[in-house]
Amino acid sequence: MSNDSISTIGTRADTRAGFLRKAGVGGAALVGGGVLLGAGAGTARAGHNDSIPDVDILNFALTLEYLEASFYVEALGSGHESLPAGVPASSGKFSRGDITGSHELREFGGRVRSTAYEYLSAVRDHEVTHVKFLQGALGSAAVPACTFDFSTGLTSVGTFLATSQVLENTGVMAYDGAIRYVDTGDFLQAGAQIATVEARHAAYFNLINRDSPFPDAFDTGKKPSEIVAAVLATGFVKSCPQSVLDLFARLEAAGA
Repeated sequence: MSNDSISTIGTRADTRAGFLRKAGVGGAALVGGGVLLGAGAGTARAGHNDSIPDVDILNFALTLEYLEASFYVEALGSGHESLPAGVPASSGKFSRGDITGSHELREFGGRVRSTAYEYLSAVRDHEVTHVKFLQGALGSAAVPACTFDFSTGLTSVGTFLATSQVLENTGVMAYDGAIRYVDTGDFLQAGAQIATVEARHAAYFNLINRDSPFPDAFDTGKKPSEIVAAVLATGFVKSCPQSVLDLFARLEAAGA
């Protein structure tokens, strides 16, 4: 991955490294988990004693899924699935032709170009389904969505694909880091099932952005508070309901 120094995201497809630095995630965290594995969230374990209820971890995951689902819906349109509360409908920024004819995919074979729009749409639908699932699991305890502005991440197909790569890899780190705070077996399994799908998304975006789809033997886990700081640093989050701000404060206070 390039180490070029940039100050903003949104102008060229090769600004991934700068965006990672701006997001506070760092290229090393994306490319390899070996260095950060020991210093980050560490090995997942359940049944431990901590002050963090499972509902807070589920709402943390829901807040991230709101962001991802809203990002893809804004980029590709609402699709055929009904959208859950918190994910605004959109006619989409990029058409099938924009994607398949993009400069970023020009060097790939016809099979990659011809399937890209369907695969990207599938990613969107997965993230929408994750929102619905977490809302259903939380019921009345589900937090509402923050308000997002993805304009800097959707200036071109290149920035869309680069931003998608960052979001998906961040999602993997988020689930891998949060799972250690979950006690309920069903929630542990659900989190693992979502995390592996996020990792599949990340592998696809790594590949089409010309990075390794499986860069290391271990993925990196980041604490929820670290993920929150990284996401807020992108500038995509314009405002959040008080219940979400309180959630972020509780996670930070608990050292999670």
